[in-house]
Amino acid sequence: MTQQWETTVSNEEKPNEKARAIRARQRAIGRELRRMYDDVAQEPVPDDFMDLIARSTKRKAPKAERKVS
Repeated sequence: MTQQWETTVSNEEKPNEKARAIRARQRAIGRELRRMYDDVAQEPVPDDFMDLIARSTKRKAPKAERKVS
């Protein structure tokens, strides 16, 4: 496949421009993902989920104690 570049910029400069554009896009995506994640990370853990974790921990605790003794 042949790539066609604009004639105003030399062929040697075009790959660098493309790499800069890709990096800029990746940075923008990273910023947006971090912004979205930060919003979610600040939300409180639902009570139902905390209850589920507590029940799971209680069930696993006796097994762990038996293995140690």
